[in-house]
Amino acid sequence: MWVNWETVYLPKDKGGLGIRDLRTFNTTLLGKWRWELFQNQGEMWSRILISKYGGWRSLDEKRRSSYHSPWWKDLMSINQQRDSIVLRNQIDWRVGCGDKFRFWEDSWAGNDKTLMAKYPRLYQVSNQQQQTINCMGGHNAVG
Repeated sequence: MWVNWETVYLPKDKGGLGIRDLRTFNTTLLGKWRWELFQNQGEMWSRILISKYGGWRSLDEKRRSSYHSPWWKDLMSINQQRDSIVLRNQIDWRVGCGDKFRFWEDSWAGNDKTLMAKYPRLYQVSNQQQQTINCMGGHNAVG
């Protein structure tokens, strides 16, 4: 007797075999790691990953390096999966005090476009290209 995969994945009390869909389960766990990396940037494990790979920002980059671990490559790849794209479109970021978002390079202004992409000439002449939002225009600003 053949059984449909959707039935196999159902809980036993609903007539299935209770087997987890490992692809979905793995994607969920990797998504949780991405979230934890963003939320816990001050933790030792997070600081190590930031120093080695560039942190949560580098997860959105297309380039891969041979020195990236298989785990980091998997974290990068879930960004391209259909479920991840649907989820990303449902997330609203809150800037808060502005210490986690770069003014020019992160898309924090309510659309998917960065200010760097929207105003490339201003970005080129700015000497504050890497500044976070909270450092722009204040006493920490250079120039």
